[in-house]
Amino acid sequence: MNQLRSALFLSLTLWMIAPSFAQTDLREGFQEFTIQDERSGKVEFCTFRSTITKRKPIMLFIHGSGNEPTFAYHKDLGSYAWKGFLEVERYKDEFHVICVSKPGVPLFDTVAKDPVNFQTSYPLNAEFTERYSLEWRAEAASLLIDRAMELLPVDPSRILVIGHSQGGQVAPKVAVLNKKVTHVVMLNSNTLNHLYDFVLQERLASLRGEQSYVDGQTHIDSLLHEYEQFLQDPTSTKRTWNRETYLRWASFSDETPLDNMLKLDIPIYMVAGGKDLWGSFVMNTDYAPIAFLQHGRTNLTYRVFPNGNHFLQDEIEEGGRTRYVDLKPQLFADIVRWSAGAVK
Repeated sequence: MNQLRSALFLSLTLWMIAPSFAQTDLREGFQEFTIQDERSGKVEFCTFRSTITKRKPIMLFIHGSGNEPTFAYHKDLGSYAWKGFLEVERYKDEFHVICVSKPGVPLFDTVAKDPVNFQTSYPLNAEFTERYSLEWRAEAASLLIDRAMELLPVDPSRILVIGHSQGGQVAPKVAVLNKKVTHVVMLNSNTLNHLYDFVLQERLASLRGEQSYVDGQTHIDSLLHEYEQFLQDPTSTKRTWNRETYLRWASFSDETPLDNMLKLDIPIYMVAGGKDLWGSFVMNTDYAPIAFLQHGRTNLTYRVFPNGNHFLQDEIEEGGRTRYVDLKPQLFADIVRWSAGAVK
């Protein structure tokens, strides 16, 4: 990846994990739980206190990449930012809406903020560095489903796992591990190997005239060399590429989302944005329905919003300006209805 595109990737990664802001007393509305597991270590999860004693299905939301807390407190604003979609709060009385931590990163904590560019950060720690992987995220989510069903009054007819971005890669793996899962939703996630996105981006840059075809191929050759390095040393937590460990990159390449999707007989709902090029490249995601047709599978619902971006917003160009239309209210309502009509 050339330096300009690498810088763009990093800045967009920070933008892609940009949170939704919530009220100051957000934490008070959650019941927090902790699991101490021999293999996974400490896993935290939380659910809304509202109607917590009511028998309800589970809606587990798994957000995207990064090492910041799921609920990050901003001192300058005096409020929490939620690295997920606030839309799920609408369903707190219909579902046990659950969020899960990452290794070594608490669900709730304060983040630092750069006073110039306002980018937030959270210190890396050994727990996160040593454990962060597809396997950890999926196993932790599977663990909390089991524990939640022990601690909460759960209607097991709908155990809905929703993942966004990297969380979308995790979601089908959770369902492979835990047969209690009845529905999987993948929002703005890849289908094939996530490393293919970077190759597609280089090809697109050449097609758009942003670089020559020779330069594009040079960048791809460089990418392939980098891939060879971390795929030959897949458990290293000392060596990094694009500021993340070889373990992180290799673990999300051990198996593709499609590999896990094809292992499932339960309903899968997959959403892509036609303008999602840097989050999860739509041209990667588009392969899913082809594969399901090829294998004679009928358990995939595939939906593309032609003007959609990585954050489930339509980007409408009007008079030289971009107008953003939030797709989440209608989309989540559709997902809930779909899950109710496709009960296992």
